[in-house]
Amino acid sequence: MKRLVHGTPITPKRFLHQLKGHSFCVSYMHKEQIEDCINLVGENEILILDNGAFTAWKKGITLDDNHWNGFYAWANDVMDRCPNAVCVIPDVINGSEEENMMLISEAIKGNKLKYPERAMAIWHLNESLEMLEKLYRIFNFIGFGSCAEYDIARNGEDSAYMARIKEVWANMAWWSIKHDIDRPWIHMMRGLGVLHKIAFDSADSCNIAMNHCYKRNKTIHHVKLFADRLTAKVNKLVLPDLPLFNLAAA
Repeated sequence: MKRLVHGTPITPKRFLHQLKGHSFCVSYMHKEQIEDCINLVGENEILILDNGAFTAWKKGITLDDNHWNGFYAWANDVMDRCPNAVCVIPDVINGSEEENMMLISEAIKGNKLKYPERAMAIWHLNESLEMLEKLYRIFNFIGFGSCAEYDIARNGEDSAYMARIKEVWANMAWWSIKHDIDRPWIHMMRGLGVLHKIAFDSADSCNIAMNHCYKRNKTIHHVKLFADRLTAKVNKLVLPDLPLFNLAAA
């Protein structure tokens, strides 16, 4: 089952309750609806606790240690009370693999996370497969970030993005055999538009938060119906054709 993770806040807040039983993403930069999302998230769904790095980067805001310490304290408190909650480890937007690995190391070795088994590390599609393999072996949750030439929003589905995804999926299949491990949960950051085509476990989007107002006066439960339509689209999953490889020769 693919999880559609709905970005918040949903305004006015009274409409948020139409998404009861769904998955949510709450940013530390806009955390005003976290208590509602804790109560509304479905039993088999996911509540992603985003650190706000991407939001800050888009607004040109520099985040310091006070922000990160506050984020971890907030995320740990939420995870105390919600077993569905998963914390996204901060990453450096347009940063190097070394910079991002340093943040991951600080989160784990620095005991910033109370529940490291529910931590999500971010791997950017323009980073190396060696970097991804390290995360694949360590984490139960990995988030894919699209960027540069692999930015799905800019380049479309028939671009280098899809070729990269096929390459990554083939490598992950081999790593599971090579290391005798299960595949971690793979989340596509801001990737709801391709969730119906690719076997991600989840993807988030602010589609409903941004656009439900256009359907507000047409139906009584317009937010629920909006979410149901998105779910129906995703359930028509068509897996990409992955390249075959010879296991005996690998």
